Amino acid sequence: MITRLFPILPALAAILLSVSNAGAAAAEQWLTFPGGEGPGKGKKIVFIAAEESYRSELSMPLMARILSRHGFDCTVLFAIDAASGTIDPRVKDNIPGLDQLESADLLVAFMRWRELPDEQMKRIIDYTESGRPIIGIRNATHPFRYATRPDSPYARYDSASQDPAGGWGRQVLGETWVSHYGKNLVESTRCDVINFAAGHPIFRGTHRSFWIPDDVYGVSDQLAGDSQPMLLGQPLAGWTADAQPVTDKPPVPIAWTKSYTGSAGKTARVFTTTMGHGDAFRVEDFRRMIANACYWCLGLEDAVDPHSDVSIVGTYEPGPAGGKGFQAGLKPADRLLAMPEPPPAPVRRASVTPVDDTQPGWRTLAAEDFAQVNSGDDTWSWRDGVLHCTGQPVSVIRSAKQFQNFEILVEWMHEKPAGNSGVFVWVTPESIERLTAAGKPGLPQGIEVQVLDHGFTDMMKARGAKTDWFGTNGDVFAVGVKMKPFPPLSPDGSRSYPRRHMAHGHGRWNQYYIRAVDGEVRLWVNGVEVSGGSDCEPSSGYLCLESEGSPIQFRKLRIRELP
Repeated sequence: MITRLFPILPALAAILLSVSNAGAAAAEQWLTFPGGEGPGKGKKIVFIAAEESYRSELSMPLMARILSRHGFDCTVLFAIDAASGTIDPRVKDNIPGLDQLESADLLVAFMRWRELPDEQMKRIIDYTESGRPIIGIRNATHPFRYATRPDSPYARYDSASQDPAGGWGRQVLGETWVSHYGKNLVESTRCDVINFAAGHPIFRGTHRSFWIPDDVYGVSDQLAGDSQPMLLGQPLAGWTADAQPVTDKPPVPIAWTKSYTGSAGKTARVFTTTMGHGDAFRVEDFRRMIANACYWCLGLEDAVDPHSDVSIVGTYEPGPAGGKGFQAGLKPADRLLAMPEPPPAPVRRASVTPVDDTQPGWRTLAAEDFAQVNSGDDTWSWRDGVLHCTGQPVSVIRSAKQFQNFEILVEWMHEKPAGNSGVFVWVTPESIERLTAAGKPGLPQGIEVQVLDHGFTDMMKARGAKTDWFGTNGDVFAVGVKMKPFPPLSPDGSRSYPRRHMAHGHGRWNQYYIRAVDGEVRLWVNGVEVSGGSDCEPSSGYLCLESEGSPIQFRKLRIRELP
């Protein structure tokens, strides 16, 4: 029997080799970046890069390399010339590997006017209707155009479709092709986070306002469905960060969240941005927004770290937009798209304070360093070095002594969504005397450093109230005293809004470092300076901690007096 099997072995080997080579050839039509340890472990993201204008064939591998270091398994699919096996976004009818969507947890679409074979298109629509999350970038608002096969069952997803209006782009992402609002390749963009969105996980760690070399797409008067604008784009009269706003072009939405309920009955999270020039991905704030959106779409918003590493990994030289920047002959296996060997380890941006509180002069504040003002007997309690506050009534405790120049560290954590509290500096003795004498709920006069949970925004919106007068990442403002706030400012000019969004939400500890010297107050949130003000009058007084309606904890209160 054994001797009879020998002649079969070479044939079997040839078959296995053929199958192996076929699998390798198929894999070479797309890119894979396995994820390792990290918040994204066990989640798979599939990117589609299939448009000829904005170098998505380079930017999507870049984002995949970045996110694979966060633990995500990432696959990048391309428009492929079947004859040569090269990446060619001019090929409208071939995106190999769409079966990867069957096991995907998130689809990131960056494609324009594809007319795919029905068997490929079915993969995209099946994913869409499954209720799994989707991110659309730039011209993904108009991803399909059925110019030669209007009889296809998928022609209804054409960007010019009337049923559904605007096709797949508007139905799923919230918008279809409208226009170039900013002059293409001439008018760049200042991106401004809408105030109520400043606490959203998608903008955690980004600046409140940032510039990108990209131009603004036009949008309809009303985005589709429950689209919620998050980021506004102001066209600038030039391709530099210092260019002036185009006066007759007010800002319009350039990024929003949305939901989409597919035929399976499951509702997906959707994020869309109409930005996406190749050079936009050189800007850290833009890369961080896209990375954070991936977390949020996957329900991992609690894992969004404002200090996480979103630095450029590997080679990224996108070149100009349009045909001039297209690199012919590139294959998915090309080293230009690959992860460097060995892959660089993620570098977490330092989150320590800019001071060393072990130096001489620093001391810990404890129960004996505070005095009752107008709180209840059970409002404040110390347990194992942590100061617990019930939030009731609205009141404060004050420091036992007054301070003039000092720096203080304090960690705080809201126990529930929409929590509200604050740290007051340079509180006037007169206001403390009035509160103490009255023995009723109320707050003192001084400079308040806001301690506000991101959920406060949702609560205010649910009540139909305005949400543009406060921030949730560390506002600094005067209450009954004088201060010149640092920009950016609240609409009425009274508050210094944080220029970077660094605060964690309820259930997580945050660290404030406050430096109050010679009439100037500066605030660092989780290691990054964000807000403050100058010309404070008075510039001495009590330090107070605020109880304002919700439970909160304080710990590691450390102070040092300065000359």
